[in-house]
Amino acid sequence: MSKKVCKAIKDIDKLIVLKQGVSGVSIEAKQSFEAYCPNYKKLGKGVCNYYSDIVISAFITLLKSFVNDNGEGNIESDKFTQYAILWLSYKINQHPNINDGINYIYDEIRSDDGWISDYNNYIEQIKKFMDIKDMSEFYDAFEILCKMHTEFDEEAKKCENCSNYAEDFVKKFEKLNENYSNTDGSSFRQILCTLSTDYNNLKNDYDKNCSGYSDIPQLSEIKTPPSSLHDFEVTSSSSSIASKLIPVLSVFVAIPIFVGIAYKYSLFGFDKRRHRQYLREKLKKIKKKMNRYV
Repeated sequence: MSKKVCKAIKDIDKLIVLKQGVSGVSIEAKQSFEAYCPNYKKLGKGVCNYYSDIVISAFITLLKSFVNDNGEGNIESDKFTQYAILWLSYKINQHPNINDGINYIYDEIRSDDGWISDYNNYIEQIKKFMDIKDMSEFYDAFEILCKMHTEFDEEAKKCENCSNYAEDFVKKFEKLNENYSNTDGSSFRQILCTLSTDYNNLKNDYDKNCSGYSDIPQLSEIKTPPSSLHDFEVTSSSSSIASKLIPVLSVFVAIPIFVGIAYKYSLFGFDKRRHRQYLREKLKKIKKKMNRYV
């Protein structure tokens, strides 16, 4: 990530101001985003009638700027798209009357033919991150990372300020790292990995240029979620129990076999002292084995 990405998101964020007053919520858009507003056929041009329209249009403007700088072929895996969606979620959640956040936005877009026809490839990026409940936490971490980029200038070298922000970022990161949603292949982990990579890249630059200052903290490895470890322990425990039960079951199977033999000897008149002694010894051995496993 570069300061250019942070600046693009910061600049577009300033253009949409949401104010709450006695009379309700007022929206101030300091720039027209009509180019990417829904294209209502009756009006023949893009029109942003609602707050959600304005924010979505700004989101597409943001993505367009990233695509122009980096090319369109890699947009689905591009980390800039992830950061743009973080901003989108953050901005939507600022409105007090929109309770469903990113889910509301996706449903709103999919219900409008004007959006789908022209910008479907951008909008589908949102769907991948709909299951994340901690988008605001991710955006907070992203903002701190941007502050680090702003303070750490290879010319100005404001290393001390960068170091202070690094501690805040690590706290946020570690909290997210402990989250149960952090599972393999999830969108949650995808964003966490992106933040981790960008922080470590910045840390490497800091270490090279700020040798006279204290080191910024190292991030821990991205963890396997506790639920996965629990599943592994349950599986191991079950295997252990099974291995112990097999000999015990074998013993219980052996008992009726020997009882049956004794009964057969009795039926056919072979109830001699030698056979009785032999069977008693066998039963004693079986009981010893049972005591060993109980």
